[in-house]
Amino acid sequence: MPVEGQWQRAGTPLSRRDKRLLAAAAAIAATVVAAAGAVYAAHPSGRSDAGCVVVRLPSTMGGAEVRNCGAAAHTFCRLRGKADATVAAACRRAGFATDLR
Repeated sequence: MPVEGQWQRAGTPLSRRDKRLLAAAAAIAATVVAAAGAVYAAHPSGRSDAGCVVVRLPSTMGGAEVRNCGAAAHTFCRLRGKADATVAAACRRAGFATDLR
């Protein structure tokens, strides 16, 4: 059931005050979006793979990214590098040996 006077309110053009308010809200929203985009573009990546071995392996739910760094990477490459060619290749790319030195 229509509310009394609804058609008249819907057909009335916006007042100058309402137009200014909507323009100000749109300008603020655009400024916030632009600032967020600039911060996102200027912010460096939070994760570095330097000194790490990153390899994607089959898992129970499809695939998993395994990431080991430092001493854990050495151990991972020594233990899993001999048995899995994918791990061995990732270890060689990262500069870790797969033999038992």
